[in-house]
Amino acid sequence: MKATRRHGPLRALCAALAGLCLPTAALSDLPTETLTVAPALTAKNRAYVGDVAINHIADGKLHVVDTDTGAYLGVIGSGFTGQYTLSADKSEVIIATTYLSRGQRGERADIVEVWDADSLSFKYEIPIVEKRAMALNYRGLVRLSADGRWLFVQNATPATSVTVVDMQARKQAAEIPTPGCWGIYPPQSRSDRFSTLCGDGTIATIMLDGEGNAASRTVSSKLFDADKDAWFVQGEQDGDAYRFVSFLGHVASVNVGGDTAAAGETWPLIRSADDRKKAWRPGGYQPLAVHAGSGRLYVAMHPQGAEGSHKNPAKEIWAYDIKTKKRIARMPGHAAIALTASADGKRVYAIDIEKLSLVVMDIGAKPKVRNVTAVGDIPVQVEAY
Repeated sequence: MKATRRHGPLRALCAALAGLCLPTAALSDLPTETLTVAPALTAKNRAYVGDVAINHIADGKLHVVDTDTGAYLGVIGSGFTGQYTLSADKSEVIIATTYLSRGQRGERADIVEVWDADSLSFKYEIPIVEKRAMALNYRGLVRLSADGRWLFVQNATPATSVTVVDMQARKQAAEIPTPGCWGIYPPQSRSDRFSTLCGDGTIATIMLDGEGNAASRTVSSKLFDADKDAWFVQGEQDGDAYRFVSFLGHVASVNVGGDTAAAGETWPLIRSADDRKKAWRPGGYQPLAVHAGSGRLYVAMHPQGAEGSHKNPAKEIWAYDIKTKKRIARMPGHAAIALTASADGKRVYAIDIEKLSLVVMDIGAKPKVRNVTAVGDIPVQVEAY
């Protein structure tokens, strides 16, 4: 009896497995499979979410989401605090990153990687000087010139400089010192220059020669007071102009197309006595989204703002008409720390830092949340395709 009990379950398993085997005649009735190769991504509307993966920071990720369906489409490894941008035609993803030969230690290699945006396949890499800023994901830390020839990469050792990469020759062209300045803001009308935001409240503009070296440098007048009302480093581009938002809630425009950056209009987000009493302020890592075509501006806002609250997630998202400077909507905040607008201006994408998700909001008379997709460990930057 003991032998029967011991072997009974084994016999039952063998019988069950035997039942899974089809006779040869049945197999011949199955259709022949045909293997095909197609691009990994066909979604027309996508969001690229930068994830610093701070708990395993040598293994950052760039997540790709279909913003029509909310489907998770794929991922590209972004290395140690990799910064990313998209080519002008959105056909390539460009990542400036760092790898250590032993994972979290060893020989350091800083490189620029170029990936195909549809197949998520690696194309080529360009070695750069080992000074790249190892920072959380911010839009202004790696940028392309308007014609796509030059890639600008922010460095910090902690001394600040910008690496200029010749994307046509696929080699580093120069390293340009930018002492006391941070962030990269190229104009749309010129490819021979970039501007950078400086701690003394000015903006420096560096002109390039034909080889990518610094030909000249100018400094604007003082545009803000970092002690009284600092600007967030994120600048939203509209042609040659960039819009910045300040810690206390002012929107400032700067034109960087000329030899010297020139101040544009400045206007307040907070106007009513009730909003001032509740101390509403902008907050997050990418708190401002602008869609120039529709003339709309969106800001991540939180109440009870105070010194040091400038990275607080949003309690509400405020929408403004840029022309009239009037608030036209107050939307749920979704604990947003990063915002961007879709190319057609009909959606706003937000990173919910509490749920670690991408939120897709349809903008209209009655804004609504349509898709929510989980994305990574510490997502802090979002770009629209």
